[in-house]
Amino acid sequence: MPKIIERKLGDIINFEGSRTNNSQFTKTFINNHKGDVPVYGASLEENEVSYGYVADNLPGIKYFNDCLTWNIDGSIGIFYRKGHFTLSEKVIPLVLFDEVRPFIDLDYLKFAIIFSPEFSSFSFSRKAGKGKLKNLRILIPIKNNAYDLEEQKRLAGIYSEIENQRQRLLNKVYEIQELLIHIDREDGIRYENISLNDIIIHNNGNAAYTKTWCQNHKGNYPLYSANNNEPIAFIDNFDYEGEYLTYSKNGCAGYITIIDGCFSVNGDRCVITINDKYKDAINLLYLKYYLEPLFRKNKKGRLGAFGKNEFTKLNSTMIKNLNIQIPIPLTNDGSYDMKKQNEIAERYKQIAEIKQGLIDKIQSLISISVIPETTEE
Repeated sequence: MPKIIERKLGDIINFEGSRTNNSQFTKTFINNHKGDVPVYGASLEENEVSYGYVADNLPGIKYFNDCLTWNIDGSIGIFYRKGHFTLSEKVIPLVLFDEVRPFIDLDYLKFAIIFSPEFSSFSFSRKAGKGKLKNLRILIPIKNNAYDLEEQKRLAGIYSEIENQRQRLLNKVYEIQELLIHIDREDGIRYENISLNDIIIHNNGNAAYTKTWCQNHKGNYPLYSANNNEPIAFIDNFDYEGEYLTYSKNGCAGYITIIDGCFSVNGDRCVITINDKYKDAINLLYLKYYLEPLFRKNKKGRLGAFGKNEFTKLNSTMIKNLNIQIPIPLTNDGSYDMKKQNEIAERYKQIAEIKQGLIDKIQSLISISVIPETTEE
């Protein structure tokens, strides 16, 4: 069994020599000095040349070759970028010390950093500057008291294949999430198509609920943003009381969440209220399952690979322009059939639970640890 030791990243990387370009290296500058050298920004996509291409050998511009890069701002990401390139101010190169350069495989080092206990704690709100990176702990195989390059390469090959399989599973998760399932109308049931614009009112969230505002108004009432699962803060007041449909406007836009209780939303979320005429005629769960696929289908923006790094939007104006018609089942006397809506909503709910069950099983596979244990004596 290979011997594995723990080291700090600062023992391997020369952070003093890992300097990127300054704030003067802007997209405007790059557009005025176009060339063939790719300029990478703080994206989660390894091959996305988000800043364009710049000329080579420009005075004052730093260029790099075959090295790891780390996003110090924006999307957290570490990549092994090969060839000749340069970086925006939001990305730093991770330059090896000269004395360890011949004994470190960069493909392995990338995975060693990803597998580090500290890596998963970094996020957009908890950025990793050089000070934190220096103390990031990594595991490295050794042989005869030296870094074992061959073992690093072997492990890197294994980790690479595991990562490829993990990405395929992530793609399956996204496919299941976006799977549009439609329950056909039942024979013998009459429906009335009603314009969504007549049924609901869009109530945009309060953009004044910023991070600073929340810190100054801590309390017990949840504040929701674009995240569809958890509140982003708890504040000392609330804007809504009761059960409401809400949808995300930014990020992963168009997902609908039913929120019940006393709560507020910020500018990244919208609350739907039902017009008085239809308050007792519409089942919220029925409306959610009918609308959510339409909302997601009509979102605008960019999706990253495997559904990651999604930057999409959907606002009330876009929804109104869709002129969505909601089919409402009717009873024999022509009134709105709440019982039938409940039945249909329950069937959609069962399908959603099956989908979530599949997603949970896949995510349990994805989360399996492949981190080697240290064998340092």
